[in-house]
Amino acid sequence: MKKLVILLMMFMGVINISAQEINESQKVDSLQFQLTKLQHDYDYLYCSSELYRLINELNIYSNNLNSSANRLLIDFYHGGYHRELYKAYKDSWDASAENLISREATIKLTKVTLSLKIENSDFTEMELNVLEAAFDSVDAALFAAKNALNYYKVILDMYKDLD
Repeated sequence: MKKLVILLMMFMGVINISAQEINESQKVDSLQFQLTKLQHDYDYLYCSSELYRLINELNIYSNNLNSSANRLLIDFYHGGYHRELYKAYKDSWDASAENLISREATIKLTKVTLSLKIENSDFTEMELNVLEAAFDSVDAALFAAKNALNYYKVILDMYKDLD
């Protein structure tokens, strides 16, 4: 009888150990799935935030250029030509033009980096559409920034012609 009880206890112990190994295996699989999901979410949020950061920076840049051009236009209508004022605005325009060239290079690199990240990720069709629209918005914001710089140059040239 003792042998039967001991045998029964050993058998129950083996079943218990097997059940624990299955539970731990299921936990590992569950954690791997959650980690994969978190990595996917992180990749999408990273790509999305980088694109929208570029859009916001370009919009702020364009607004600043337009504000400077409009201030100069007001000076154009309300006063005569001032050489020092022209020089200050010209220096500002030169710095802005250099800044835009630098921003364009940064934007190209960021877009390439994000494109590679997107290619290596398993985004859904909806996520890909959102990111594609954000890429298009970056291009539109860059176009607007170039137009703002050109507008600033036109106003600057108008002001210089007062001399």
